Amino acid sequence: MKLFEEICSYSKLLSAFDKVEENAGGPGVDNVTIEEFSLSLNETLMFLRKELLDGRYKPVALRKVGIPKGDGSVRWLSIPAVRDRVVQTSASMVLSPILDREFEECSFAYRKGKSVKKAIQKIVHYRDKGYLWVVDADITSYFDEINHELLLKETMKYINDEKVIHLINMWLKGDVVYKGRRTKLTKGVPQGSPVSPLLSNLYLDVFDETLMKTRYKYVRFADDFIILCKDRPAAEDAIELTEDALKKLRLSLNNDKTRLTHFNSGFKYLGVKFLRSMIFRPIYEDKLDIEEEPDAPPAIAERRKTGITPPLPDLPDTVMAEAFKDATKDAEDVNLDSLFQEKPEIEPSVSKNPFLRTLYLLEQGTVLAKEDERFRILKEKVEIKVVPAIKVDQILIFGNIQMTTQAMKFCLEKDIPVILLSSRGRYFGELSSFKITNVALHKRQFEIADNDALSLEIGKSIVKAKINNSKVIIQRYGRKRGHLHFESEVQQMNLMLNKVSRVLMRDELMGVEGAAAARYFSALRTLLGDGWDFRKRQKQPPPDPVNSLLSYGYTLLFYNIYAMVRMHGLHPYIGFLHILRNGHPALVSDILEEFRAPVVDATVISLILRGSIKQKDFLLPGDSGAPCLLTGDARKIFIRAFESKMNSSISHGPTGYHVDYRRCIDLQVQGLRKMIQGNLNKYEPMLIK
Repeated sequence: MKLFEEICSYSKLLSAFDKVEENAGGPGVDNVTIEEFSLSLNETLMFLRKELLDGRYKPVALRKVGIPKGDGSVRWLSIPAVRDRVVQTSASMVLSPILDREFEECSFAYRKGKSVKKAIQKIVHYRDKGYLWVVDADITSYFDEINHELLLKETMKYINDEKVIHLINMWLKGDVVYKGRRTKLTKGVPQGSPVSPLLSNLYLDVFDETLMKTRYKYVRFADDFIILCKDRPAAEDAIELTEDALKKLRLSLNNDKTRLTHFNSGFKYLGVKFLRSMIFRPIYEDKLDIEEEPDAPPAIAERRKTGITPPLPDLPDTVMAEAFKDATKDAEDVNLDSLFQEKPEIEPSVSKNPFLRTLYLLEQGTVLAKEDERFRILKEKVEIKVVPAIKVDQILIFGNIQMTTQAMKFCLEKDIPVILLSSRGRYFGELSSFKITNVALHKRQFEIADNDALSLEIGKSIVKAKINNSKVIIQRYGRKRGHLHFESEVQQMNLMLNKVSRVLMRDELMGVEGAAAARYFSALRTLLGDGWDFRKRQKQPPPDPVNSLLSYGYTLLFYNIYAMVRMHGLHPYIGFLHILRNGHPALVSDILEEFRAPVVDATVISLILRGSIKQKDFLLPGDSGAPCLLTGDARKIFIRAFESKMNSSISHGPTGYHVDYRRCIDLQVQGLRKMIQGNLNKYEPMLIK
């Protein structure tokens, strides 16, 4: 696939939107917000894609805004419209791997695997090698002075696609609007543009190559760089060489910010003070171990270097990440939603005996604040809802929603986990304290996971429950619909059930589970009918409405189980059925298997058969490999139905207690913990009847 076609592909544009949404930020001059852009996301992206492919795409003018800097001056940003941020982000994702391999090792800004920390480590390495004389240099108005002709010429060395070059040229020479006045860019790359960091690194690549060929040592972060030498004469020569090299790029040194110094005299670079053999940050600045994001826009990098964070309510910025950083500083010692609809709200996870009550936040652009013992939900500074904190056990945040530092600190103090997801349920991370730890329990958990025989027995119990519970769901609906016949599927699932006890290896067990799942989803396809175009279970990406609903439901259930696993002190990443791998909470996936069918699948079947969710509630994939997406209103309907199911009653087989599903899951986690501790001989799975 050519580069331009790859940039324009639906799947790449969708991934780019995810990134734009994650970075948040306000509208461009067209006043279209991220939330408004996402309302008809499928149609909007397909229209944008067609514009690009037909050659009709034209970027909207940039919105110029000023940010106060620490020295009293102003850094000017030019903010693209959301649509243009999506296309530029897609271009950056496609072009970065190509251009990055051409960049030199001395360049540390806006690159994957590079950071402020690594730049500082490299400086320390050179210092220890005897390079003690330092040219601390800065380029005059670098981002504003980049020559377009030279930049495009350099770009064409590596990008052999006229349409891509045309895109870049349009972004470079766009219009800028400030206080109603429109001007055209004739030089420079617009700070605030997603593609600018990549282009700014490319422009200085020739400069990097020049300095890397000398006897000096050189480290650059964006437009700030230092040259390290073994004696003063060499440092003086380095300044002269630098001036000549910059002139060829039509740039110049900022004499006011460029100086020749020595480690014994000390200097400051990237917010870090170097003095003799010491390196440290001033007490009021961020800690050294905070990694720089490789693709952070120049303005964000500037704030991180200076330690100054002016209020940026409407700029494309990682506000949530900044607030998380503040909240965790003071914490180191250690399905019903709030949906903001016109109709009255329902409290989180309501039931007669609420347990692990979840607050779901879905409305884009809202803020979760804390006042006294209450959570306040605000939009555009207007209070929409107040939730007593005592009613919240965990919080799931979907998309561009912010939390105040006070709210985060409160969640850390009260051990309320906060799960961060994209608006469509892709996991980003979580905010949680370290209070719930049990080293002895974790040690025993590791030992069992490392014991093939013990792990296999637990895995057999889990698979037995999954097959049984899936079969029972199909039988229930089969009895209600006499014209449908599932005898063959049920018979095959029974055969698989009987095989479970005889398997000798994990791979064999997973094969039995897969065969049973295939028969189950075959029956589910028959139950739902041909109108829903459901053929088989497909996870990434879900190609049809049924798979989209199943994936969304499994995500909600997964993080409810995750919270309970943490609550009982178990290690979520050490499981017994699923293979251990980085970034995957295997134990949560283990427990999930028992509850997929009775909780999520039953909810999906009920919503479809009752007509509560219809085909029109989905954004159907417009391109091969693109996901089918559930719309905002339908997500709210689904979450309400999911919470209703979680709060419904069931008999818990291992104990005989009559409880809701949430308590039932909790009892299973407790049973697993008792087995790990040696208080139970074996793990009893949850079998529905």
